Amino acid sequence: MDWELLFFLIFAAITIAAAVSIMFCRNVVKAVMFLALTFIGVAAIFFFLEAEYIGLIQILIYVGAVTILILFGIMLTRKKLLGGERGG
Repeated sequence: MDWELLFFLIFAAITIAAAVSIMFCRNVVKAVMFLALTFIGVAAIFFFLEAEYIGLIQILIYVGAVTILILFGIMLTRKKLLGGERGG
């Protein structure tokens, strides 16, 4: 078996496992982290398919921007959802 095929299958398995973990995760922050891992896995698969530009854009936009935006949204709205810091 070729090393490139072995690494491709490992990254594909990690990506699929992270995507399935998103569905069964009850904690929203952990689900976003699994989403970031899924995006990184997809970017790695693009690198294996010799589409380096698409893989780099995948990392920059999806992992760097979308995931961080979702995490900031969760952090900023969590106090309101849990009923913390009421003005009085």
